Amino acid sequence: MTTNEIYDVLTDAISSVIPDDWTIARLNVQLLSDGQEIEFDGTYLTPAGEAEPLSTDFPDEVTEAVQELYLHRKNEGQPRANLLQIDLTAQGKFTTDFSWDQEIQDEDDHFNNGGTAREWMEIRKAKYGSEDEDTTV
Repeated sequence: MTTNEIYDVLTDAISSVIPDDWTIARLNVQLLSDGQEIEFDGTYLTPAGEAEPLSTDFPDEVTEAVQELYLHRKNEGQPRANLLQIDLTAQGKFTTDFSWDQEIQDEDDHFNNGGTAREWMEIRKAKYGSEDEDTTV
C-alpha cells in the first residue's frame, strides 16, 4: 500500500465513524512496541463548535494501515515518531503531525521488560515529576 493509500484508509475511517454533522476531527495515534501496538483516541467538532468524542472502533485494516505507515517512515529513514496526529476537515482536507514523546517510550519499554504499574509510577514521578495518570498530548 502506498502512503497516499494509507492516508485514504485513515481519513475514510475517521469520517465513517462520525454519526452527526461535523466540521473538523482530530485523531491521536500512539505507536507503541516499535509500531506493532497502536492506540487511538480523538474528538470532533460539531457545527455549533461542541467537542464530541470520536469513536475509535475501527476495523483491523486501520490498525494495519498505521503499522504499515510506521514501517514506511522507518524504511525511508524519517525521524522516529511514537505519536501521530491527524486533523481532518469535513471537506476531506487533512494534515498530519508526527512527533516523539520520550515519556511514552520509557513507559512502553518499562512494561515490555516486565515492569509493574507501581514501579512505573515511581519511575515516572522521579523522572518526570508527576503522579498524574493523564498523559494526554
